[in-house]
Amino acid sequence: MRILLITGIFEPEIGGPATYTATLGKKLATMGHTVKVITYSNRARFDFDDKYPFELLRVVRRGKFSNYLRLFLVILRNIRNFDVVYSLDWVSAGLPLCFTSFLTRKKYGVRVGGGYIWEKYLAEGHLPITLRDFYANGLHRRYPVLFSIIKCVLRGATFVVFNSEVQANLYKAFYGLKEGSVGVIPNPTPDNFDVDVVRDESRVVNEIIFAGRFVKVKNIETLVRAFALLKDPTYKLVLVGGGLEEQAVRTLVQNLGISDRVVFESSMPQRELFKRIAQCRYVVLPSWTDISPNQIYECLAFNIPFLLTKENYLPISKEDFLMIDPLSVDEIAGKMNLLLNEDAYKEFVDKLRQLKFVYSWDNAASDHLEFFKKLL
Repeated sequence: MRILLITGIFEPEIGGPATYTATLGKKLATMGHTVKVITYSNRARFDFDDKYPFELLRVVRRGKFSNYLRLFLVILRNIRNFDVVYSLDWVSAGLPLCFTSFLTRKKYGVRVGGGYIWEKYLAEGHLPITLRDFYANGLHRRYPVLFSIIKCVLRGATFVVFNSEVQANLYKAFYGLKEGSVGVIPNPTPDNFDVDVVRDESRVVNEIIFAGRFVKVKNIETLVRAFALLKDPTYKLVLVGGGLEEQAVRTLVQNLGISDRVVFESSMPQRELFKRIAQCRYVVLPSWTDISPNQIYECLAFNIPFLLTKENYLPISKEDFLMIDPLSVDEIAGKMNLLLNEDAYKEFVDKLRQLKFVYSWDNAASDHLEFFKKLL
């Protein structure tokens, strides 16, 4: 097949679609398919672009309207040369693709990852709420234009791929997607790790680590408030990353009087991060909703314990293991204090190690090809 992949971000930028598109493109190319990737970018070219086994075209960002127009024109010039057109972005890339499809009558597919309107709502500083409750309470109606755009892109697609059944069912209900046009391809579990990481339980240190973007959806302020209630002052909360909410988090830490117990570290390459978290007490993901987070699969691969929001949409969430309520500071603090007890901690770790979920990139590529057949 000749496959055109379109995305809003791509390596070296950080984010799910950036790495997902690169890895999917590599897998499809090694399977003998002709692949081209079109992406927005801050630069027209990077020195490492030639390493990819597919053609890569970067559309340099200038301004929102200009970006959309130029991406539309690039897609228009390319779309007829491909059997399959698949977008891994459903707004900034999805909208130009939707218009192009309308003009050329070319079918397309789209992959939905996060919750675009919901994340915008949280970023604007409104009362935090889970993705599920955001739609159930009708808060998406505050964004009629954006909702209509997304609905147009999704309903115009021949198929829409989600990474979890929960989100697929949610969007079918609120965006009016037809049963036959919706499918699920889980986020792949890590494989072929070229990282020397071995967890040694005898060397575990009193660190609780969060690693990710400092944005509202990650619920870092609730985590910090809960950590302030931890009964053992020898523990450190390590916050790895950066973003728009960093200063607000730093101010909160200072106001709570725990500056000596909270450590801020800059974002680091994936290999370094794995080594950084290898000997921590556990990793914590307190997000208001975290849709099938890859970080949990990485923790499972390295036997690193994790304390995860119950709003996670992972296949393993049906299993019996300790999770936290992102809405409750007291509940999170209670479970963090519970894990100070060695017997409770051992039981916590043992249950996590019984969790099994394997879905490789080869599986993901093969399942994508099945969906792509609908576009032929």
